[in-house]
Amino acid sequence: MRLISLTLTLLLASTAALAQSPRVWFDTELGPIILELDEVNAPVTTENFLDYVDAGFYDGLIFHRVVGDFVIQAGGFNASLEYQEPLFNDIVNESDNGLSNRRGTIGMARTSDPDSANAQFYINTGDNDGLDGSSSEPGYAVFGEVIEGMGTVERINALRALATGGMREVPVRPPLIRRAVQVDGFPIMPLHTASWFDPERAGVGFNVEVTNDASTEQGPVMVVYWYDFSNGQPIWLTGVTDFEWGDDAVTMELIHVAGPNEAADFLTPPPGEDFETWGELTLRFDDCMTGRFQFDSPEYGSGEFVATRLTLPDGASCQEF
Repeated sequence: MRLISLTLTLLLASTAALAQSPRVWFDTELGPIILELDEVNAPVTTENFLDYVDAGFYDGLIFHRVVGDFVIQAGGFNASLEYQEPLFNDIVNESDNGLSNRRGTIGMARTSDPDSANAQFYINTGDNDGLDGSSSEPGYAVFGEVIEGMGTVERINALRALATGGMREVPVRPPLIRRAVQVDGFPIMPLHTASWFDPERAGVGFNVEVTNDASTEQGPVMVVYWYDFSNGQPIWLTGVTDFEWGDDAVTMELIHVAGPNEAADFLTPPPGEDFETWGELTLRFDDCMTGRFQFDSPEYGSGEFVATRLTLPDGASCQEF
């Protein structure tokens, strides 16, 4: 009995170790930022932050404070520099958790009261061990780090700031946080709007469009246009589906059209007999540059293309992301 109990304990510990830490995607005007949170060393702070994310509190707020090579700060003001009241009670300070304020980490902003943190957070743009606590003095609690998007962080860090509205160090044009959502894998984002190709197969390509505006009732939409060859003849497939921000995969039904001109208005297709259902396509993205296009067709079978990005939106760079 004791052996069984010990085995079960080890199994549970192993499962916990393999579980992915919580991740949050910030879609900002200057690019995406993906955070990984440390719920082991900062459980209270992580839970509080995720409560604000899940409540949609950060959507529409701005990075209202930029101190070059020190921190960028958000979570307190909207685009009109109007203060946003926190939703929940202040939390206990976890700065004694062994995590340091090094570049790329995220911490909780607070007043001089060590236990006054609530919604506002900062990302370190320099190594700031002076913000760490000591045995006699509480510091500023770190609870995660940027795992993708330091290029975005650096673009915000480089913004010129000035004093306005009774605040110091406000960017001249504060970057907007369009949305903040929890994610599991690499989230589908507007940055994936591009042309994609399969390096292993000449003549196979995909055009993908992810809507940038989620303000409509319909929400985000992905449109795919796939061109290929079958028995030496060109074929065109197209599909559209809605999804939720934060999803890391979408599946859509594809229809077979006679040529590219007929795909231009497939959101309102003609009567069904003019279009032929081809099968399903599931899309996932490993990162900014690589996508996995899995298909399942009654006529052509199943398979997967590992596609590489061919184009980028103006001014965007996966390397800088």
